[in-house]
Amino acid sequence: MRWGWLRHPVAHFTLIGIALYGASLLLTPSEPERPTVEREPILVSAERRQALQADFARRWGAWPTPEQTSALIARTIDDELLYREARVLALDFEDGSVRRRLVEKMSALSDRPGRDPDELVREALALGLDDDIVIRRLLIEKMRLVLAHDPMAPPPSETDLLDYLDRHRDRFESPAELTFSHLFFSASARGADLGPDALEALARVRSMSPSASAALVSSDPFLLGSRMRAYSQGRLTARFGKSFAEQVFALPLGAWSNPIASPYGRHLVWVEEKSAPRPPELASVRRTVTEGVLKEQAAARLARGMERLRKRYEIRIDEPDDLSRPAATLASRPR
Repeated sequence: MRWGWLRHPVAHFTLIGIALYGASLLLTPSEPERPTVEREPILVSAERRQALQADFARRWGAWPTPEQTSALIARTIDDELLYREARVLALDFEDGSVRRRLVEKMSALSDRPGRDPDELVREALALGLDDDIVIRRLLIEKMRLVLAHDPMAPPPSETDLLDYLDRHRDRFESPAELTFSHLFFSASARGADLGPDALEALARVRSMSPSASAALVSSDPFLLGSRMRAYSQGRLTARFGKSFAEQVFALPLGAWSNPIASPYGRHLVWVEEKSAPRPPELASVRRTVTEGVLKEQAAARLARGMERLRKRYEIRIDEPDDLSRPAATLASRPR
């Protein structure tokens, strides 16, 4: 029997499934095309420019330079791009922070306490209270996070981590260090005129056996001792001052230096060891390096996202010295 397979239960389920799928295609209306979003040009008027400059002057006590003014305008344009696109994407919909702000504003205006929060939100939206500086900042930051985030991005590779470590080597590497001994001549014990004592001691130790240990008996007591082990230049600066540290790090190995001044007095220094800066192993800084790579990748995605947004808008800036002139177009490729 050629049609005997129709009696099998599996065939029944298969045919039912096909029928239901066909019915869904027939009964479900096709998704309508999304309407094109009309984007109004972004205009930075001469008045807006002057307001930005005046706000800068109030905050910093000086009128902004042309470069600073350009940066203020660029930031204003970027914020407007982010805010408008956040509105296009309805990022304020069901946002808890925006909702709390609307309830707070409407409660302050309402003369009936204890009203339902949903009712307050609806009234606030109807009155246009959602366009205020707090909500604007919330949406700008939210849009910035949307552009910077990519949930499908793979984790940083070993190559990414090693490249970041190489580009930021000075941040992670262990600094050069030196170990030295010194003869100390105390300003508090000997007075301000330490030059003759230090020079006399220098002539004496240079005529002795070429080592530091035999000469240390000539030193005044020093709180940190006569031998400093594994000091970086930064650590030495913190202890003895910048000038002392620079002079000591410039000394050759195995020789007594001329007297070097510090806040404590005079020092004759014998450098025993000096190590070069040491690059770190990736394993020891992996977590910090990974965080740095992720931040760089997020910043790059944000920059690409901002560039895409700029192409969707016509951006104009009024010339400050002639308001009658047509606005200067920076980008005129509305999408």
